[in-house]
Amino acid sequence: MLRYVFSIFLFLSIMLVLAFYSDAVHRIDDTAQEIQVVEVAIFKGAFGIEWHQQMAEQFNRENAHRNIKIELWGDPKLANILKPRLLRGNPPDLILDERLPLWLLIAADKLMPLNAPLAEPALGFEQQKWADRYAPGMLNMFKSDGDVYAVPAAFGAWTCWYNALLYKERGWEIPKTWDEYIDLCEKIKQSGMAPIALQGKNSYFYAWSTYITLVQRIGGVEAINRINALEPNAFSHPDALKAAQVFQDLVADYYQPGALAMTHTEAQLQFIQGNTAMIFCGVWLENEMRETIPADFELRSFDIPGSPDWKGNGKMVHGQGMEFLFVPRAAKHPDIAFEFARYLVSPQHAPGMSKSIGAISPLREVNAPENFSPAIASVVDIVNDSPGSFNVRPYMLFPAWKSQVMDAAIQDLCRGTLTPEEFARTLDDGIAHEVATAERAIPDAVLLNPSDYGEDHAH
Repeated sequence: MLRYVFSIFLFLSIMLVLAFYSDAVHRIDDTAQEIQVVEVAIFKGAFGIEWHQQMAEQFNRENAHRNIKIELWGDPKLANILKPRLLRGNPPDLILDERLPLWLLIAADKLMPLNAPLAEPALGFEQQKWADRYAPGMLNMFKSDGDVYAVPAAFGAWTCWYNALLYKERGWEIPKTWDEYIDLCEKIKQSGMAPIALQGKNSYFYAWSTYITLVQRIGGVEAINRINALEPNAFSHPDALKAAQVFQDLVADYYQPGALAMTHTEAQLQFIQGNTAMIFCGVWLENEMRETIPADFELRSFDIPGSPDWKGNGKMVHGQGMEFLFVPRAAKHPDIAFEFARYLVSPQHAPGMSKSIGAISPLREVNAPENFSPAIASVVDIVNDSPGSFNVRPYMLFPAWKSQVMDAAIQDLCRGTLTPEEFARTLDDGIAHEVATAERAIPDAVLLNPSDYGEDHAH
């Protein structure tokens, strides 16, 4: 009898234990179901995604008590992957990739305005709004009717890169004017070295950026304003036309032979290996080529010079915000997406980004030279010495114009199969067609005041 009672007691005890653990497991599963998984997709380019992943892990640790989890991933072909998801209405919560047609998405009401999070305090600077921490002009690229639809996570500056050690050894000096630049190219050419590498297969970006720099140098920000305002024949204006001629001559006389057949990394490797003396590129050059740069290669940068005979201020930086973050209208967790964007682009985390991947922050008063490598610090010096920055917007406004007109036109200008006049007319006709057939209102341009930048228009 006692044995029977004990058996019953043991059975009941086991059942109670099992019931307890079953309930515990059930409660754990319930908790797991409450976790808000926020999907963040990052373009995996020259800056990589390692730093972003570290920030996601840090954010998750700091917010574990809120049952929030950032799941961050990236891909070099992110835009192609996300286009069908945006159309189907199941996009990630936060995206970093301005290679997507953002203006088309804005016009179709597919993106959420960021005005509310921009009015929130900046992380680490609770007395200031997040928007107020951005440098002037950084929020203008994707601004329409007072609403900001994408915010930059970095600042891009277009400059000329060189090996400072090589220049010391050869006695080559950094040019201050365009005439001095051409003289330098001639000296380099006479030494047996190709002066400039060109990322020829990617001319639609790399050659285009140098050409636009020359548009400002020759015509001032008024020439940039004409293009951004979509004025008829803006590229056929004498200033822009002269820029096309100067650039075509530069390619013909001083670019490395065979450059038009090279990808951007192949051309950059030619420069790193000492086969050319210069290359035009953005601030991502060092991070992208980090594994191939020799220990005795002193990578440095100088700004593309102007001329006293030209209208533009030669210290203006061809640059703008880059690595744009945006939240789709169909995001499942937009509030957390906004919060994580503010976390990524913050005064508190800007130094870590700079030290980790060499990216320049678009925020004010955070880009201390000591946070960068000597190479990127040389760009920061250029930016700090500049009265402002400029860029053009048609390639962002009109993706079809970019892919069907601009890309081929700039490559043909480089090849010499288009004259500067034909090049300009091709661009102007293409934009006129886009404006005439636009199905939605085109946002007004944010124009620059030449007098704010000390530009002399007496020439």
